[in-house]
Amino acid sequence: MNSATTPIIVALVVQVGLAFAVFHANPKRRSNQCFLLLSLAICAWLANLYFGLSTGVPSIAEFCIREACATGAIIFALVNLLRLTIRNRESRWRYLLKDASWWFAFSIGIVILCQTNFFLKGVRLSVDNTTGLSSPIPIYGAGFSIFGIYFVAATATLIFRLTHDLRTVSGLQRTEMAFIMIGAVATLVSSVPLSLVLKLFVDTSKLVWLGPFRVVLFSLIIAYGISTRKIMDVGLFLRRAISYGVLTAYLLILYGAVWWLVVQVTAALFYSTDHTFAHIAAALACTFAMAPARGFSQSLADRLFVGGRGLDFRDTVSKAAAILESVTTLPDLLRRFATTIGEAVGTDSVTIYLAQRKVFRKSYPVSSLPGTVDQFREEEPLVQWLATYHEPLILEELHRVRATATTFAIRRQLEAAGAAAAVGILSREHLVGIMLLGPRLSGRIYGSTEQSALQVLCGQLAVAIENAELFTEVQNARIYNEILLQNLTTGVVAADADGRITVFNQEAAQIAGLNSNGGERTVEDLPAPLRDVIQITLTSGERQEDREVELRAAAGSTFARASSATFRGQGGELLGALMVVTDITALKRLELQIRRSDRLASLGTLSAGMAHEIKNPLVSIKTFAQLLPERYHESDFRATFSSLIVHEIDRIDSLVNQLLRFARPAKPLLRPMHVHEVLEKTLQLVQHRLYQKEIKLTQTLEASLDTIRA
Repeated sequence: MNSATTPIIVALVVQVGLAFAVFHANPKRRSNQCFLLLSLAICAWLANLYFGLSTGVPSIAEFCIREACATGAIIFALVNLLRLTIRNRESRWRYLLKDASWWFAFSIGIVILCQTNFFLKGVRLSVDNTTGLSSPIPIYGAGFSIFGIYFVAATATLIFRLTHDLRTVSGLQRTEMAFIMIGAVATLVSSVPLSLVLKLFVDTSKLVWLGPFRVVLFSLIIAYGISTRKIMDVGLFLRRAISYGVLTAYLLILYGAVWWLVVQVTAALFYSTDHTFAHIAAALACTFAMAPARGFSQSLADRLFVGGRGLDFRDTVSKAAAILESVTTLPDLLRRFATTIGEAVGTDSVTIYLAQRKVFRKSYPVSSLPGTVDQFREEEPLVQWLATYHEPLILEELHRVRATATTFAIRRQLEAAGAAAAVGILSREHLVGIMLLGPRLSGRIYGSTEQSALQVLCGQLAVAIENAELFTEVQNARIYNEILLQNLTTGVVAADADGRITVFNQEAAQIAGLNSNGGERTVEDLPAPLRDVIQITLTSGERQEDREVELRAAAGSTFARASSATFRGQGGELLGALMVVTDITALKRLELQIRRSDRLASLGTLSAGMAHEIKNPLVSIKTFAQLLPERYHESDFRATFSSLIVHEIDRIDSLVNQLLRFARPAKPLLRPMHVHEVLEKTLQLVQHRLYQKEIKLTQTLEASLDTIRA
């Protein structure tokens, strides 16, 4: 083993590990299977290089060179086959091999060419006098020119095909094609231009070490592009690659310049040949230059890819924050948020589903189009996956991972909904909603940067949804209370601690004789009787209950019953007072009518008793009137008759006046009287009816004090 074979062994081990890692990621995917075949071909090429460089037998070295060149031709055919498996990922192997048949035909021709003396005449061994190691030097024939033409033509054709495919495909296919293109370009750049540059600093014999690692670099880039689940957008990948490349080149140049300068200074001043201090000084210079150099390299990479950004994270977050901070109704919030997200990622389809009991129902857009999904059940695989793993689901990524029953069901759900990505809306680790995004209009994938940004924004959206739902509930409660207050048949007046009226419904305005839409009012604007009720409560805190007040107006008086109470805050501070007013004018009129009806109903009973009372003086008058002709000449009789007539007529007049006063409403005239006497006189009026009905009456009056005002 010599120093040139060590990098080959390292590259061979890396390539084998890479091959089986990609294949294990998804063994059923044709791109992964094809990469395994490509890796085996690269391993065969590396093995031929190893044995060709390590052997000391010319015939074995010749065989290894022939097979290495033949394997190189097969590698081109397999790279083209990998391109076809990405472009036509649903095609079967026989169709893919049919499309690549002409590539394999040319490759087989080159393989046959490599086995002839027309291609390689022989090999001679060159021995290094310093190390004593031999290295094979091939003696090519005229056929080598054909091999070179094939190499150049195959490289140009592959680049042309990849460029054409990049224009015709989109999404993950475009990204994977782009990574193949990047790998090919990186290999070409490291093969010729980089070798020319490194010749200025490194011995030419050492450049052979880089050969195996160029192929490994090519494989690493392709493996990342076709097997990594959270794939990076190509533009971001290139920006980072260029940024790190520029940073590395800058630090290497700085290190070399400082090292050379320190060596020259120490040699001139101290005649020292020890370069330790020079290395330390160069390392310190690179350490202090790291931070500004990194910023410069990133800025340079961004300027090179101006306009190529997939998602301006900072600008999108700023716009979304402005929307989410404004408390608004839920439909308006979802509309504005979906519009911002759609513009940021470049899609015309954003659908938001919110949890409602055990289903996630579509909340935006409200209209349902044919072919769209209106709801997802809680037990469906898509919902279960988002609730469990708390990370976005990308349809294109599901094609790259190992297929399971769950991933297959999720793919079907996303395809049925016409979605390219699904992001969970999480609140306190609980799934409260789902956002589905359609394919990007630019044809790009939802890369790792977009996924991280969407997850952050959906987390903020969850908080905003809670605020919007709370705001909607408050608005609905306010509308409900306003409708309730306006339709109450009872007046409601509320005032704060400063006497400003905060609630004044329509019934209260009608009772008070004020306009319900009269702008800001205070308790001083209320009629005096109502003002007194609520003022007492505000000033003293005393509760007023069922106070009857009369509100006089030009159209007539209004009678009302008012009650008031205070309401206080959580700390016991006075917030204001509430007064409930009921219009009892109709009730008062009804009471008056009932009172009159009672009088009229009692009039019959009273008439029977009074008829008996009136009959007694009439009998006396009749008796004396009958005796008048006979005893008219008797002076004593005439005097007795005159006084009797006057007395009995006064008696009848008094009874009639009492009857009229009973029937006519009058203001009560209160005076002291005995209850027992009133009861006895009342019983005298009805005793003849009791006698007729054969009712026996027993009275017991035991009160020692029976004087009242009535």
